[in-house]
Amino acid sequence: MRPIGGFFPLRIPGGGEVAASVLSTWTKPHNDVWALHNARSALHTLWGLTRPKRVWLPAYICREVAVAVPQGLELRFYPLDDRLCPRVDFLREHVRSKDHVLSVAYFGRSVNFDFSELVHARPDIGWIEDRAHSLITDGAPWGDWLIYSPRKLLGAPDGGILVSRSKPLPSVELVRQTDFSFALPMLQRFEDSDETDNDNWYQSHVRAEHAMSNGRLAMSRLSRTILAGVAIDVDAESRRSNFRYLQSRLSTVAFITEAGPAFTPFGFPIRVKSAAAMAQALAKERIFAARHWAILPSDPVSFRTEHLLADQLLTLPCDYRYGVADMDRVSTALLKHLSGE
Repeated sequence: MRPIGGFFPLRIPGGGEVAASVLSTWTKPHNDVWALHNARSALHTLWGLTRPKRVWLPAYICREVAVAVPQGLELRFYPLDDRLCPRVDFLREHVRSKDHVLSVAYFGRSVNFDFSELVHARPDIGWIEDRAHSLITDGAPWGDWLIYSPRKLLGAPDGGILVSRSKPLPSVELVRQTDFSFALPMLQRFEDSDETDNDNWYQSHVRAEHAMSNGRLAMSRLSRTILAGVAIDVDAESRRSNFRYLQSRLSTVAFITEAGPAFTPFGFPIRVKSAAAMAQALAKERIFAARHWAILPSDPVSFRTEHLLADQLLTLPCDYRYGVADMDRVSTALLKHLSGE
């Protein structure tokens, strides 16, 4: 059986740019855009140049975003509820003028109304809308800046796109890339048409991930070309269709319960007793589910809700690479393991 899930192989679009591409949808009509090597570099550069008093991150976040906060800036975390919505009462009480606050559209779903009201009421704060999980969200953009991470969503080997909506980006000179070894894992997986050599290309992927760092490298021309050639609506509909199928079979463990989501799902998150144990069981059947995230940078005592979610949430793949037969295989395997818990 070919593997399901894991990182993307290199994406080869049809040829030439398309009208409603991923790149154009994310960046137009905004002219103030940075395109860096990865999202953490874009955030690191933004914070290094704007020097906010404090940077607030959700307690449920990957370590790489926390590491992107430059030395000398004060890093704080804020709590979420068990649906991963920001605790607005906490933010109202603790956030101060000239702080920066980052909020994530988890699994592609936009923030709730209470949080967007707070954003509009506090223009003295720098608001960052993290869309690393989002092709298209279910709400209007609200951040002063939007951040995208295309390599988490489709087969582009690099990229961190920061878009300014209401506060200008500082002037910055980016460095042209000369080392393209970061693209090797995706190319190796693409060339392995039967996907039988996954041990080798996965280890190559792990090495490339560990080698990534913060800096001012520009996004590669290869990734820009891929993003300009992929029609966003086609990808969005395949994700929604796969999500609906999984939801029809896995409603008892679905983390997102609303039917037919308006947003474009990043994956299909489920909540189980042990995400680590379930991920291991599925991997034996060559189904690779992701944990977002296994290790959090926030304090586990102060943020128990978030760390409990980290232990229990697992993301099943439902992206453009797959169809009904694949989703049937994923859901059948999961139900089998759930019955044995």
